[in-house]
Amino acid sequence: MSESSPASLPRNEWWTRPRVVLPVVGALVVLVALLTPQVNGGRTGDKRLSTHLTGSQGARLFYETAARLGWQVERRDDSPMPVRATGSTIHAVLAPPIAVTPEEAHGYLEAVRGGDALLLVLDDRNALADSLGVAHSVSGGGGRLAIPAADTAGCPPPPRFVPQMWEDGQTLLWSLRWTKGAPPGRTVLATTRAGFGLPGGEAAAGFTLGRGRVVVMSDPDFLRNDIIRRCDWGTDVQAIRALEWLRGGGPAPRTSLVFDEYHQGYGHRASMTGTTRRFLVEHPVGRALLQVALAALVLLLAIGPRALPPVDVLRIERRDPLEQIDALAHAYEQVRATRTLTARLVHGLRSRVERGWSAARARPDDDFLADVERQVPALAADVALVRRALVENVPERSLPELGAALQRIEHSLSTSTHA
Repeated sequence: MSESSPASLPRNEWWTRPRVVLPVVGALVVLVALLTPQVNGGRTGDKRLSTHLTGSQGARLFYETAARLGWQVERRDDSPMPVRATGSTIHAVLAPPIAVTPEEAHGYLEAVRGGDALLLVLDDRNALADSLGVAHSVSGGGGRLAIPAADTAGCPPPPRFVPQMWEDGQTLLWSLRWTKGAPPGRTVLATTRAGFGLPGGEAAAGFTLGRGRVVVMSDPDFLRNDIIRRCDWGTDVQAIRALEWLRGGGPAPRTSLVFDEYHQGYGHRASMTGTTRRFLVEHPVGRALLQVALAALVLLLAIGPRALPPVDVLRIERRDPLEQIDALAHAYEQVRATRTLTARLVHGLRSRVERGWSAARARPDDDFLADVERQVPALAADVALVRRALVENVPERSLPELGAALQRIEHSLSTSTHA
């Protein structure tokens, strides 16, 4: 067989060659990347201001910074409020997404009046902020954060290729709004300047409450990770300055910093099982539903199939005593059991006339009849008839005579006994 010539071998098409396909695929990838719309919101991830979160909107950087500067930091995950005042604790409630209840707000304020301190970052309205008479101006209040030059001295220039959070590269925050009037003698710790059509105002302020101190910050952005990490924005220095103000003012420095993570969703209240259990046990509607469910379960178990079928109780139907007497009479009559009949009649006679005499009832019937004949000689003929009926069958016509003889014997013995 001859070898194939080069001209007869199959040739690949030019558009399937790697040096053509690879540049085309690369150009398509670049084109898709350039033309695909991208969501550029500036921030992604969890929005909670929690010290557990290391994302852009968390507060883990503030937690670690305070720990490195000497505060004894800890988290309160399972308790919604402080148990008692220690006089050396700063309680940090950072824009809680789970609303603080009036009872919990009372617990916090009692701890502050007892000598503790409170760092409150505002966001949604809650009972704690209402009790302090403070809110933030969501519309018509705020401005650029005023940063003293000394707070950003020595900071490196901002990166050129990182998108700015705000248009002019400066921190834009809400301002405080005092709903019950500003506290007298308060200390303004941070302010905002007018900008973007906003008038500016107070961004952080501290005041005394009882034997303790309170600092209120107007905006969660004050302590977020992506804000504090920027040295040129200066919020890190102002946040630590607020902690330093809370440290003082008491008989001893407040060196313990406790972050409320319960209202960030890390407490037991976030459990669906616990919420369901409390509804079924503590709420009247829940208790009614639970009782209906239990009743339905009992009904289902009652009508459902069983592994072992129930055993029917064996019931034995018994004759009525009168029916038994009639049946025995017919049976005795059919077999002509006159001796058995006589023995039954004598047994009944003896049970009636010998009551209480156990020794007498144990005697044979012949001894009983001999005793009757000896006591009442006039009954000799009746006793003889009874003796004959006990040992041999008697005709049916003699049965009435036998009954009369037994009746006379019973009457005579009963009369003599009573006499």
